[in-house]
Amino acid sequence: MENKSIPQPQSSLGFLGIIWESVKTTSRNRKLLVPILLLAFLSFSLLEFSQEHIQAPFIRDFVLQLAQHPNMRHDLRHKLDLITYRGALDDILEIIIVKHSTIAFSSITKLLFLIATVSSSYEAYTAKVLGPVDMFLKIRTSWKRALLTNFYMILITLGIIFLYVTSYGITTFLVAKSWSFFFSRAITLSIPVCYFYLSSLWMVSAVVSVLEEGFGGFKAIRRAAELTNGKRLQASLMMVPFLIADGVFFHLFRTLISYDLIRRTRWRAISICLSNGSGCLLKLFMFVVYTVFYHEQKTQLKVHKLSSHC
Repeated sequence: MENKSIPQPQSSLGFLGIIWESVKTTSRNRKLLVPILLLAFLSFSLLEFSQEHIQAPFIRDFVLQLAQHPNMRHDLRHKLDLITYRGALDDILEIIIVKHSTIAFSSITKLLFLIATVSSSYEAYTAKVLGPVDMFLKIRTSWKRALLTNFYMILITLGIIFLYVTSYGITTFLVAKSWSFFFSRAITLSIPVCYFYLSSLWMVSAVVSVLEEGFGGFKAIRRAAELTNGKRLQASLMMVPFLIADGVFFHLFRTLISYDLIRRTRWRAISICLSNGSGCLLKLFMFVVYTVFYHEQKTQLKVHKLSSHC
């Protein structure tokens, strides 16, 4: 006879189930998600337009000096006659400063976009309502955890890249030629697998750092690894369509920019709006998908632990 006191595990949602629940959650939470999406779109677009406007005179001046001094690249590479090229070096420095400032502000905008989307979607998925004041409080209390988690994931990513480069170098120079081809191809084939899994782990870690008090940095990453245990393949596969779509949009809009060089300003403006619009839509839905996945995995883990204790 079945013991009614023991919690019975529920069937977990598969890939399509997560996607369908995410669609329903997005529709149910549209009153909050639409303003969030518009704010993110406007912020990213304004940042990119500002970058274009600010660095345009420096780029024009650098191109002009490059035309006047054909040997500039050779001289700068070998550190020759730097006084003559002082203006060009200042232009390069200004362009770098503008670019890195834009990246910093874009990262802050993406972090706020993540926190607002994840927190509101989680409440909507669990049939709760999150008001603007509650969302502001959520952002204020979780941004440090999310920022710390992203910082540690960057370090982990850099460490894995270094490991791959080192392994490939050792394989190329030290392994016997008969095995070198096999090992180098095995390393190459493992790169997309590692990339998709690392991206999914990064996303789940970010969701954990937003929704769970006291979980940030490595603690959030370990928690994400625990939640994805047994579902790593599904978590990785959910990332595939988003990354492929992002790559397709990127190359499509790059083609749009270079389509007509005479009217490049017009195409550039259109490309910025389209790329940021599509990018924000993809990010928003990806955040919702991994929020639903997080909730399902958290529920399954909780039920499993209760069942093991009973």
